[in-house]
Amino acid sequence: MSKKITTILTFAMLGALQASAQQQTQLSYWFDTPVTLKGQQIWYGGHPEKWTHKKPISAGDTARNPDPDWESKSLPIGNGSIGANILGSVEAERITLNEKTLWRGGPNTRKGAAYYWNVNKNSAHVMQEIRDAFAANDWEKASQLTRKNFNSPVPYESYAEDPFRFGSFTTMGEAYIETGLSTVGMSDYRRALSLDSALASVSFVKDGVRYQREYFISYPANVMTIRYRASRPGKQNLVFSYAPNPVSTGTMVADGRNGLLWDARLDNNDMQYAIRIRAINKGGSLSNEGGKLTVKGADEVVFLISADTDYRANNNPDYNDPKTYVGVDPLATTQDWVSKAEGKGYAQLLDEHYKDYSRLFNRVSLNLNDAANANDMPIDEARKILGSDKIIGGTANTFEDVERLYRQGADYIGCGPFRFTTTKKNLSPVLGLEGYQHIVDQMKSHGINLPIVAIGGILESDIKSILATGVSGIAVSGGILNAENPVEEMQRFLKLV
Repeated sequence: MSKKITTILTFAMLGALQASAQQQTQLSYWFDTPVTLKGQQIWYGGHPEKWTHKKPISAGDTARNPDPDWESKSLPIGNGSIGANILGSVEAERITLNEKTLWRGGPNTRKGAAYYWNVNKNSAHVMQEIRDAFAANDWEKASQLTRKNFNSPVPYESYAEDPFRFGSFTTMGEAYIETGLSTVGMSDYRRALSLDSALASVSFVKDGVRYQREYFISYPANVMTIRYRASRPGKQNLVFSYAPNPVSTGTMVADGRNGLLWDARLDNNDMQYAIRIRAINKGGSLSNEGGKLTVKGADEVVFLISADTDYRANNNPDYNDPKTYVGVDPLATTQDWVSKAEGKGYAQLLDEHYKDYSRLFNRVSLNLNDAANANDMPIDEARKILGSDKIIGGTANTFEDVERLYRQGADYIGCGPFRFTTTKKNLSPVLGLEGYQHIVDQMKSHGINLPIVAIGGILESDIKSILATGVSGIAVSGGILNAENPVEEMQRFLKLV
């Protein structure tokens, strides 16, 4: 038991020692300067009063990009349905939002879908002739027949008819999180997107306090999750607001004690969409009055955002029915998603997100280094530098890693991650309890007797079950350092072993 206690105490400080023997690499890109808010509500061109009488046909409908910061400096995240771009301003985070089914146009605009879809029916007999021309390599004939017979009178440009029948994808609006901070005296700014975890982050130091923001959009939960925290308690003074797309109309209402609901319809085709936002604060106070979420003096805040439309896929549509593509209640779906996400909490949502995402991302890897593990310095090289009297460990994710490090003469193994963590995100996949048990059993069967220490995203509640797998000890970093009182948190960890 004393060995395990020593292991925990040692590994709480081991990160710095291990980092000196590793070349840390991440699949990520980053910026070291914040973005301004000059692109805020760009669809108004900075002058919303211009759209009092006539709104733009489609938000952002221009050949010239009026928001270059969004295009070149934002961090894009998404899950296939919900998308967001993180701008990372210090004074107020700006987040552009979209949902894949939010389209203008459709069956109940202008002459209706029947006219749109059937406009080329009279040319159907030409299809075989076009195919025959292609088969005979007569490209000119095929091209002429296509141009002559399949030119639709429906324009692609939104300005060509009113209302626009063809439709266009449109933005879901923008969210803003005002912080009450300024860039005066700000340092160590970093805005990054981890490609191997689909996690965006913003961090900086202001008046001796380190502020951190994290963003991801979970496919399993269909919820965007945002976490705001700082190195000192009580520093989160935030105002969350939403700026809607100008080609829609809706209402923002309070959703319970800690949430907001935007219920709206596009003005072109009456498509209904909903955005549901919920905030969970640790410490301080929270209110949702005046269409905003206001947080004062909190230690940490997590925002959950989900969105949906009333669109229903229909492979056999009735084009005489204006609601042939309607069938989903976005108020009900967003309520279900956000409520379930709130019940899980941030750590579980992140864990589920990473397991789902990494399963796809890690299907293929490319190693351009001859070293078996490009992140770890070879043990023999480290031994030459440090000498024979120093304890040298290596990082492992599989039994093959353990076996290789054993042959190289490692004194211990740091094995993980147990769950996804930003400090060990270049390790994959997540092992969990079954992974540790499997590796420990293989070590026994091969006669490998090395201390193996569990690492990566370990919480207080995990300790007993992890030690039961047969590992020698645990390493804890974020679980202690991110606690409100790290000393007390360390003492709680020690009591469990």
